[in-house]
Amino acid sequence: MSILNRVILAAALTWSYSVSQGLLYAACTSGRLSFSTLKLPGVIPVALIVSTAAAILLIPLAAWSMRTGTRNLWIYAPILWIVLTTYNVMATSRAPFYGLYGLLFLGIVGLVVLGFIPPAE
Repeated sequence: MSILNRVILAAALTWSYSVSQGLLYAACTSGRLSFSTLKLPGVIPVALIVSTAAAILLIPLAAWSMRTGTRNLWIYAPILWIVLTTYNVMATSRAPFYGLYGLLFLGIVGLVVLGFIPPAE
């Protein structure tokens, strides 16, 4: 896989995962999972801006983690997304401030782990 294709795929996956986690984070900040929070003015634009900024910062790490091949990506990336979603729902409803930074830290750790998993046969 060429470097350009790897960066484009990493950017697309990182942005889609970041936006879904950002919107879920916004829905959980009221203390419980409530999608009516997203109807408040300015919530969706702020969630999209913050999650896009996080995605831009994570693109180099995501492209590096794809060095073992895309086969690992299709297996382990959804598992990472489920772990992040579970953390997002559990931690954000209790402490929204720590939930955001913990989510970013967990994403970085997950991408590093993905980069060290040997290629699937």
